[in-house]
Amino acid sequence: MAVVALLAAVFSINAYSQTFKFGVKAGMDFTNMSGFSEMKDKGFLKTYTGFHVGGLMSINLPLGFEVQPELLYVQQGVNTENATIKGGSLRLPVNIQWGISLFDIVKPYVFVSPFIGYGLFQDGVFIGAEEWNKFQYGVGLGLGVNVWKFQVAFKWNWDLNKSFKTDLEAMVDNLKTAKFNGGSLSLAYIF
Repeated sequence: MAVVALLAAVFSINAYSQTFKFGVKAGMDFTNMSGFSEMKDKGFLKTYTGFHVGGLMSINLPLGFEVQPELLYVQQGVNTENATIKGGSLRLPVNIQWGISLFDIVKPYVFVSPFIGYGLFQDGVFIGAEEWNKFQYGVGLGLGVNVWKFQVAFKWNWDLNKSFKTDLEAMVDNLKTAKFNGGSLSLAYIF
């Protein structure tokens, strides 16, 4: 009887490890701010290159689906002619992936990634921290590939809430609707 219980425990641990996997993730973010087309046309706003780093959990589901919640530190911003406006936040994206496994080594996939986040710091030359909206939410769409224990992905993120609490009308008329948008390129290692 003890042997049967031991075998059941070993097989259930093996099944658990095949369903839930953990990993680390890092990459680059390329962000800009929407709502400023006139300024972009004049060359005032330029893309900012930031980074993200954190951990993930991958949950395998039937029919090629996977759910991958992540906890990331994300740095995003925008470059202007005279300054860089940037912010760092904790972000919790939940990637819902679908892909086809090829030879149990390679798995290309597509995914949608709703996220929420909280701003940890803001650094702007002419915008104080009290002006930033600390609560963030949005959605991302992307594609990637798993190769053995590595995962490479590109995702485009759209913030759905405005980046600033006030409109700062004296400075920029359409600042109240400004949102960060941009792409991210990441590499993950899954244990």
